[in-house]
Amino acid sequence: MKIITVMSDEHSYQMMHFINHSILKTPNLDRLAANSIVFDSCYTPCPVCAPARASFISGHYVNRIGTWDNSTPYDGSVPGLSHYLNQHDIPHICIGKTHFHPEGDYQFSHVEFPGYLQKPDIGCFFREKKTGRVGAEKRFEKIGLKTEESYDDKVLQSSLKWLDQHKDEDSWHLYIGFLDPHFPFYVKKENWDYFEALITEVPDELKPPFTSLNDPLNWLRAYFKCENLSEETVRKLLIGYHCAIAELDERIGILLDKLEELSLYDQTIFCYTSDHGEQLGYHGLWWKCTMFEQSAHVPMIVHVPGQTPRRISDPVNLVDWFPTVCEYMNLPIPEQLDGQSLKPYIETGFCSSHQDFSFSEYNAHGIPHGMFMIRWKQYKYIYYCYEQPQLFDLNQDPSENHSLLEQKLAAPEIMIAAEECHKRLLSVCNPYEVDLRARTFQTNTKKELGITAYDTDMADCPVPHPQSVLGNG
Repeated sequence: MKIITVMSDEHSYQMMHFINHSILKTPNLDRLAANSIVFDSCYTPCPVCAPARASFISGHYVNRIGTWDNSTPYDGSVPGLSHYLNQHDIPHICIGKTHFHPEGDYQFSHVEFPGYLQKPDIGCFFREKKTGRVGAEKRFEKIGLKTEESYDDKVLQSSLKWLDQHKDEDSWHLYIGFLDPHFPFYVKKENWDYFEALITEVPDELKPPFTSLNDPLNWLRAYFKCENLSEETVRKLLIGYHCAIAELDERIGILLDKLEELSLYDQTIFCYTSDHGEQLGYHGLWWKCTMFEQSAHVPMIVHVPGQTPRRISDPVNLVDWFPTVCEYMNLPIPEQLDGQSLKPYIETGFCSSHQDFSFSEYNAHGIPHGMFMIRWKQYKYIYYCYEQPQLFDLNQDPSENHSLLEQKLAAPEIMIAAEECHKRLLSVCNPYEVDLRARTFQTNTKKELGITAYDTDMADCPVPHPQSVLGNG
């Protein structure tokens, strides 16, 4: 079996034309979705790059493999999908961003432009302070017109070349990692002109008051320096993000066209997903690192030749892709994975054996303690260590503006929903144990690296290795 997995960076599920988003240009994602299985409730295991990607390739939650933040990326010490396929003589090709450890062992059969994480992200070592991220404001300035070949252009061309050379082989897994629609936004003029004409003002949802913010989220807002952005800056950021999605979509279209040209489309599984979303100014926040829908809810579109297109509403997770690939490669699924195969959903639309919730966690920069999420039925439950949890009914309050647990006398069904969500959280982990383990690791690593000040130059600082609780890390 041939499988292609395309992972973008920072693409929110809601930001596709076919998800009722009228001004976006995503004709290629739309045509892929029209002939595929669309998982409408897929969530990231962690809403920040390195931990999310670590869970994606390993099939394990972050708290089990110790990849807490963008300072402790996956290093291959816990065997992942590439190791498992290599063990069974199936090539695993990596072209594009991984955000893995630069000194890791991944057993890729071929690798180009891997985008390894080259230095620690210092913010995770100063979580006890409410402070602004060093250089955060510069990110909002990186918007403009494209003047040269981009990283994604190179990744695309290498992927097309590889497909030309290996189209006749029986089995392989090709991973393609694009940077778009992640910052910076240097985009083609025709796309900028198109969206600038459409996005003329900032939506009301991006303006205060932000009723869903609690103390940890206000810390995060201060960390990313979101508080004093002008409306014109926000408008330009919105234009840039829409453009970056359009250009990602163009590359997806070129890939799909290549598969048809090589007669591979009807014999290749094609999965499109993203590591996490972009908060995009909603709730007064930018970047990612929250459990709101813009940040934690990601696309997962899977085309399997011969399967009837359908939409799946049950909650699933990026960790589910590892066991899914195993099943389609006719390999036994390794024991103790946190992910569960999506193949029954793909083939029948149902899967009674799949857990009925999705889980996410965050133990990284910007907030003092751990944050955990359970998506169950229509509910989003967010648990903050040492802070009141939040519960949103996504059917009644899709914008997540009003936590049901803030009501003085919550209805019995609300309390039951919160209890059911918390029970599912405890089935995955003890949040306080995880929080303590993450902060202890970060404190000890800070000492080992000799970091004493928040403005320390990290350019020559070695990237730490994670510590797993699985026994083989």
